Amino acid sequence: MKTLLALILLSVASVSFASDSCTFTIKDRYGFEYESHTRVSYDNQAACSDADYACRVAISIGQRNGRYMDAFCEQKSVVTPNRPPLPPTSTTMCTTDLVDYYGGIVRSFTGYGQTQWEACNQSEQFCNYELSRGTSHGVRCETRNGNGYPNPYPQPRPPRETTETCRASRFDPAGYYIDSYIQTYTGPYGSDVKGEACRRAYNQCYYQIRGRQTCRIEG
Repeated sequence: MKTLLALILLSVASVSFASDSCTFTIKDRYGFEYESHTRVSYDNQAACSDADYACRVAISIGQRNGRYMDAFCEQKSVVTPNRPPLPPTSTTMCTTDLVDYYGGIVRSFTGYGQTQWEACNQSEQFCNYELSRGTSHGVRCETRNGNGYPNPYPQPRPPRETTETCRASRFDPAGYYIDSYIQTYTGPYGSDVKGEACRRAYNQCYYQIRGRQTCRIEG
């Protein structure tokens, strides 16, 4: 019973979040349609991106099995449901920007609601969804209100982190390889994550030096 209730709530949440749908169809050069792939998302661009990807994956799988050898993906339809407008006296707008490390705006998302919090919550959801897709080279979401000023709610998501790995190797005085030491470090985008990983790898190698042995960073 709990599982069924969770599925119902998830379905309702998905419908309320998504707004646009897009369909891509697998066709051959004669116009015959094999199968269609429809995806629903918060706007047309995201829905079509997901549908196109699903269609191309289906062609790739089919070709590995000897099917769809001359097929291609073609956008079939895009449906944009009309949203009932809110009364003009109660409509509030809020904008969330997807920005890069240097503060440049990659893409902007606008939300509407009867309160400032409701509008900003919607625009933040749109931005965070695009950020989670990892296709727009954005590093964080910054929310502002309808007048273009920073807005205190909802709070922007902190910058994403990146992980780097580095290896240091130990050699004897004649230059022959002895051993390697690998370290991994995670930190925010824009910081010297690679350098910190290499520093740790070098230190680990250095502690194992005997006599005239040396350590070298090898990436």
